[in-house]
Amino acid sequence: MLGAAAVVVLGGLAAASTMQLSRLKTQLVDKQRQIVTLTSQNDELQQQMAQLEVEHKELETRLNEMRTQLASATGELGRLRDSFIELQARHEALEGDKAQLETQVSRLAKERDEARVNLGRLDDEKKDLERAAIRLRERLAFLDRDYQRLAAKVAELEQTGGASAGLTLSTEPAGDGLSAAPTASEAVGAAPPQTVELPPIVVRKNQAGMGTGLPVRAQVAEVNEAHRFVVIDKGANDGVVVGMGFDILRSGAKVGQVVAVRVRPQLAACELVGSRSPEFPRAGDLAIQRNL
Repeated sequence: MLGAAAVVVLGGLAAASTMQLSRLKTQLVDKQRQIVTLTSQNDELQQQMAQLEVEHKELETRLNEMRTQLASATGELGRLRDSFIELQARHEALEGDKAQLETQVSRLAKERDEARVNLGRLDDEKKDLERAAIRLRERLAFLDRDYQRLAAKVAELEQTGGASAGLTLSTEPAGDGLSAAPTASEAVGAAPPQTVELPPIVVRKNQAGMGTGLPVRAQVAEVNEAHRFVVIDKGANDGVVVGMGFDILRSGAKVGQVVAVRVRPQLAACELVGSRSPEFPRAGDLAIQRNL
């Protein structure tokens, strides 16, 4: 019985060993499968590592390129910043120039307006001068006519040997063809012709044309307020020349200034100068040379 029991025991042990061995084989197969799986995964990981290394190298290259580009962009940014500062300074300078130009344009526009006003004023003055020249020519024609009359009377007095004589000077037109007709503007409302009595004219041949160094003193013989001129009783024989100025005095008070514009031997036609005064020279006023 012991032998049978031992056999049973040994059989049980053998069965148990067989079962355990079977389990171990099964586990070994599972482990081998796991090892194969892990080996396959390891290969895949190796491949992925290789790809990652390649990608890493590419990324390093791209990173270096980006660093280079960043450095270049930084330099370009610095240059752009410097250019911006320069442009800003130029902009401010241009703004200043613009303000100056606007000021100059405003000043030039003002000067242009003033020039236009001055041009209009000069045109008016030109017209006034043209009218004054016309009046002056007419006045000179009157003076030439009156001078011819006075010269004839003086010659007559010299021939007769008279020391002094009363002469008359008329402003009315004569029929000898020497008078000049007044303009239309002067003819309207003109006063009737008048005859002015001249003071005595004394002619001394031994003193004619001799300078004394004293101011020339004369009397106003005729006045023409419309034409603004007077005739004095001194001429070239007394030292009067064209352009000589005279102060017109009445009772010691100055009433005007005149300048000789036409000189004859014993008479001179003078034009009134300066501002228009309420007082106008009259026949008999004293004329004294000024700026001697």
